[in-house]
Amino acid sequence: MNLNPTSLLLQRVAEAFTGKVLFANPDDAYPLELVSQADVSVWSQSKTVFDRLVQGGLDEAKMEFNALWTQSSEETFDHVIIIQPKAKELLDYLIAATLPHLKIGGKVWLVGDNKSGVKSSYKRLEPLAEMAGKVDAAKHCLIYNAQKQSPSPAFVFEKWITRWQEKVAGQTITLCSIPGVFGHKKLDKGTALLLEQLSEHCFMSDVQHARFLDFGCGDGIISLWLHNQTGAKVTALDDSALALKATALTFEANGVSAFLTTLGSNGLQALQGRFNYIISNPPFHTGLSTDYSIPESFFANVKHHLTLNGELFVVANDFLRYAPFIDAALGTHTRLQREKGYAIYYGKQKKPK
Repeated sequence: MNLNPTSLLLQRVAEAFTGKVLFANPDDAYPLELVSQADVSVWSQSKTVFDRLVQGGLDEAKMEFNALWTQSSEETFDHVIIIQPKAKELLDYLIAATLPHLKIGGKVWLVGDNKSGVKSSYKRLEPLAEMAGKVDAAKHCLIYNAQKQSPSPAFVFEKWITRWQEKVAGQTITLCSIPGVFGHKKLDKGTALLLEQLSEHCFMSDVQHARFLDFGCGDGIISLWLHNQTGAKVTALDDSALALKATALTFEANGVSAFLTTLGSNGLQALQGRFNYIISNPPFHTGLSTDYSIPESFFANVKHHLTLNGELFVVANDFLRYAPFIDAALGTHTRLQREKGYAIYYGKQKKPK
């Protein structure tokens, strides 16, 4: 089993994890190693990780791929293990959501790469648990724990939703987001550039009946803009349960939930059927590092999900080498725009020779 450095550090203190253990935001399949010694539950915000754990035999009844942990398990767990996320506000969200499920006297563990800011993040545990301190360090990672001494405040999901209005590409729309979602609380510059480009595009004549896919939907801004522009239904796909929830909230806030389908998927693995338009501001990070495997897999498989003459629009930081991937998938590409550090690429599904 290939494990990340954070999990290799957890292995060094694994004897402490007995009783009932809740993992929050695991980034690999390490929870499978503890099944033989503990009663393990997993709250995963990543469909990729969730699928790996299911395939490894973890009981799905003790797992959730969800923006919230919804099981009735208040003060049930002996340990809560949190993997430090990149966004500090997401860490606050994970702590607030999981500590009510930790027993009095139970321990919350925080583990992360030094570059993630875990050295300062552990202090966020101190208002909610006592005796927070470093447990171990190795492989440029740190692990801390703290003990819960009194009941935790009830988790109220509504308090974590941010709502605001954006004017973009001829539309004024209400957006909703929650911590950990790409573009949280702001309009991404690349997305704005992509939507401005799409506002000038001539869509098919019966576009309201077209099939649209938004790959990497984030807070749903691209999906909602496409629906408003065309009247069509949109499928919003993301690996992140947080993003799917935010997109659903965005459509709900604009009164058009009936036009949205959300899909959790590792890349395009869970996707079925073909689409007239696939639009994406695709992710290119895994944790803190640039990772070409995500867009490379997306481009390699996108041709299997475009109709004949189906169109692909992608925006990306202009330092990313996406053009060869698109050419390999669709034969050729057009760079529609390059501005403000971003590039917009266009491709079209052609009839096989």
